[in-house]
Amino acid sequence: MAIEFRELTPQGRGAVSVIGVRGEGSRACIDGLFAPNSGRGFRDLQRRSIVYGTWNSTGEDLIVVKNGSAAFEVQCHGGLAAVDAIKADLVGAGVVESANRSAWTLAETEQQSQIAQAIESCSTERTAKHLLRQYQLWHDPDWSDELAIAKALSFAKFGEKLTSPWQVVLCGRPNVGKSSLINALSGFERAIVHATAGTTRDLVSQQTAIDGWPVELIDSAGIREAENQIEKAGVAKANEVIESADLVVHVVDATDESDFDPSVSQHRAGVVVVNKADLCDRPLIPKVACPTVVISAKTGEGIDTLLSVISKALVPTIPSGSQIVPITIEQLELLKNVGSP
Repeated sequence: MAIEFRELTPQGRGAVSVIGVRGEGSRACIDGLFAPNSGRGFRDLQRRSIVYGTWNSTGEDLIVVKNGSAAFEVQCHGGLAAVDAIKADLVGAGVVESANRSAWTLAETEQQSQIAQAIESCSTERTAKHLLRQYQLWHDPDWSDELAIAKALSFAKFGEKLTSPWQVVLCGRPNVGKSSLINALSGFERAIVHATAGTTRDLVSQQTAIDGWPVELIDSAGIREAENQIEKAGVAKANEVIESADLVVHVVDATDESDFDPSVSQHRAGVVVVNKADLCDRPLIPKVACPTVVISAKTGEGIDTLLSVISKALVPTIPSGSQIVPITIEQLELLKNVGSP
């Protein structure tokens, strides 16, 4: 087999990147590109499973891990420049870049190969654990039970969101504290906060994790009768994203009893947040069917409770450890087809 390589980690996802190199002669190839810190040549270190040293062309410190007699991993800095330099050097040494992703995994089925690829896109430890469990369950599933198929299909949304974040939109009238709240939920200042109503004219988003689930928080423009074209455009975008959101958090002012208007959230509010509780003794709480949480984005009061409520709204039921879940579109279609009469 010719010497080949493949980048095994997704670009831009972490501090470390891994490039696999394998094939007869791969040790000698790496020996010409990599200098171990021991002063000995790489090909002389037959018994070492991990070798620390310097990549010759860049001078970067990295490690080479031995996975077999002719299989290695070059583990380097996660930056694009470092990875591209190593790949260019390998190509210059006659190594071929492999196009077959599945050949670099231990997957025994196409479904397992799809999940192995999906694991590269997950962004939290909790989602990674679920994907690893699904990798095991999809080895040889039994689809003779119609109830089992129906149960698996009921978790289709959950499976989809293991590799893409849930979208949580904060909406409400201007100056109710949406920008302050997105900052509180994400743990640092991301959105502009100002006392002037209508400060947010465009969508401001922040990727974070809530209870281990990947979430994209979207701070929308305050919804009201806009006074200019820029604000009108912001309100229009807010209405669009509310319509497609996984969860709509409707924020109201605890000091204003007339503040809640269900049309602002297009009657899609999954959680109502009563903000600015620090400004009054008796917050005015609207009577709604969905969960209501009283908070102060300024002091942090009620934020932990709100995080818990959002998590439960996004993932009301977590599949058991033995429950198969469709992760990809192909798996979803497979389940639909085997479940059809």
